Amino acid sequence: MPQVVMLLLHLEGVSFIQWLQTTFSGFAELLLFLTRMGDPRHAFLVYFPLALVFSRSVGLRTLLVAIISEWTNLILKWMLHGERPFWWIKDPEIFEEGKAPHLDQYSLTCETGPGSPSGHCMVTAAVLWVVTSALVSDLSAAPSNSWKRNPIIRSAPWLIYSLILSAAGVSRLFIATHFPHQVLFGTAVGILIGYVFNRVQVQSFRPRMCVVLSAGLAVSAMGLYGILLHLFSVDPSWSIKKAMQWCANPEWVHLGTTPFFSVARDSGSSLGLAVALHSILPQPGTVRKGAHNSLNGSSSEGRTVGVSTVGFLLFLLSLTLSTEYWVLPKEPQELLYSLVFIKSAFLTVAVIGLVTGFSKLVQKKQKNW
Repeated sequence: MPQVVMLLLHLEGVSFIQWLQTTFSGFAELLLFLTRMGDPRHAFLVYFPLALVFSRSVGLRTLLVAIISEWTNLILKWMLHGERPFWWIKDPEIFEEGKAPHLDQYSLTCETGPGSPSGHCMVTAAVLWVVTSALVSDLSAAPSNSWKRNPIIRSAPWLIYSLILSAAGVSRLFIATHFPHQVLFGTAVGILIGYVFNRVQVQSFRPRMCVVLSAGLAVSAMGLYGILLHLFSVDPSWSIKKAMQWCANPEWVHLGTTPFFSVARDSGSSLGLAVALHSILPQPGTVRKGAHNSLNGSSSEGRTVGVSTVGFLLFLLSLTLSTEYWVLPKEPQELLYSLVFIKSAFLTVAVIGLVTGFSKLVQKKQKNW
């Protein structure tokens, strides 16, 4: 019975993807851009730095949720063994040769991990839940006569959040890298993770907690890999072979989409957070009231602070996004994943250090004013 249900979900999913590709064929570039923006790496390279600049607590929580949601996605992928549309239609046990439905492939189609749940939707839903909730809380805390308390204004962040998730989901379906049920499942789990971890005060963590988290993420992932491989005779890397076999262009298969790449990024970011908590951020019990905000200022200095913040944000995002162009050796893969681990740890420390330094500089200037 479960196999029949999955077969129906896959068949209906392929029909829906075909409809999307036919209906929105003229918007291919836009949808490719949307799927790029939904890539889990942007949780670390864009959303985390942006949130950290405006609120230390929200920024650190954004990083934690990005780590937890991406790791959870990996574990679920390995356990659920989900197919992807672009290779499922090539299965000779499903369709006879020459009778398989056609799906267009694009440069971002050939993901190498299992398909369920969608990592793009899951991580984006979790991370932006934290950011959106913080924004809504800020609007709700405004004086009763403020324009921020307008019901339409307060509901706008959630509307934008819903539109972003919808756009991310449609883009993943359009490029034939996910089935609809995988997108919906990933979105639901992401929202749950964002909701559960939204009240966690990361700044109160002891550095050793993050060291344990870093080691735990790596050990648990490798442990599950070994259990599946040796006890259940299931190769967790089966999906990589499928992607390489059925991708229309071998150059579209990237190691950055492999499961262990995510493990290295999550574990490295956790270690970087431990270093930052130990050497950069105030220790628990020493945080001054109001220090959770990276930037504070009166209206008289608002324009100067605003201009400085925009300039700093552009510099910071240029720095984080430029790390994606670092050329890392692809072989041996152990070296690649080790370098990803080191790069992720370094980047986390660098972002937190730069934002903390900028915040102190702004506060010092405000005192002089």
